[in-house]
Amino acid sequence: MTTSNPQSNSNLEDQKSIDTQVLRNILINLVTEVDNIKITREINEQGVLLSVSVGAPDMGIVIGRNGGMAMAINTLMRAIGKAHNMNIRVQFLEPDGSSRYAGKDAKTGFSGNRNSTPPRYNNAPSSNPDLALN
Repeated sequence: MTTSNPQSNSNLEDQKSIDTQVLRNILINLVTEVDNIKITREINEQGVLLSVSVGAPDMGIVIGRNGGMAMAINTLMRAIGKAHNMNIRVQFLEPDGSSRYAGKDAKTGFSGNRNSTPPRYNNAPSSNPDLALN
């Protein structure tokens, strides 16, 4: 007969949510609007997916220059996952009311035809003499 130890049940729950606790602590130290931090945790066959949403003013800080901060957060969370036999992935969601891609293509960030060049390069001088304007 096995007896259930209440302390072991709380340890299991602590282990399940250790990833969200650590991620929340990281984000609290980065953002200015702590109340806007939302973390959802989904478990599927690929592992644990943590979806992060912060306020629009703080998203740039969380992502970092060229995604450096986001990659560092992802690396830390993967290391924590490996220590607890979990595969953890972090997804950063676009904040509500964001205008980053409003009217633009979500993949390129450029509004216009994908085959055309951005307007600032249309009048660039050509190095090919056959194409030079007379």
